Amino acid sequence: MKQFLFIISLFASIAGHCQFFEASNNQLNETTNITAAIIHDSAAANSNKEKIKLKNDGRWRLDKNKLWTGGLVMLSGMAKGFNETLEFNWHGFAAVFPKANPQWFWPQKSFKNKYKDGDPEKGAKFPLSTSVLVFTTDQYHLNNLIHRASMTAALIIKIGEGKRKLKQYVFDALYYTAAYQLGFGGVYYYFKSRVP
Repeated sequence: MKQFLFIISLFASIAGHCQFFEASNNQLNETTNITAAIIHDSAAANSNKEKIKLKNDGRWRLDKNKLWTGGLVMLSGMAKGFNETLEFNWHGFAAVFPKANPQWFWPQKSFKNKYKDGDPEKGAKFPLSTSVLVFTTDQYHLNNLIHRASMTAALIIKIGEGKRKLKQYVFDALYYTAAYQLGFGGVYYYFKSRVP
């Protein structure tokens, strides 16, 4: 039924004729093709575009760009909070995840994963395992990668916004600090509260 109505309305808009009245005397002026009227109205609208200006009041708004960058900053805070948890609240993490492998998660043991046979004297376990590919050796270094990559991505997106007023930078600083702290605190304090 909807398709039928759509076809009828499309046909009527193309082939239909209508009457236009002059606003001043409401008398029948002329019969014209609706297509010509649409073209006339769109030409008039285009000529008025230059007269229309949107008011930019300079107010700080939470738009899609800020939601994306705020999410990235929050992810960065979560990764940092997870690292601090693994480093300083291992028992809280182990209480929540008792089957977690300490050889991957606990930094006091997992730092040896990047070395051959877990011995720093024997050198790297595989090429670049102690530098560029260190994030593949344990959770601590993977969290570092997530922390830095998400913060860098948010920064790159923000650079593309261009110059703004000083007060908007102040609001941005407050917003991103809150997002980072929310991410950090959501992870760190959850595990800290689980310490036996």
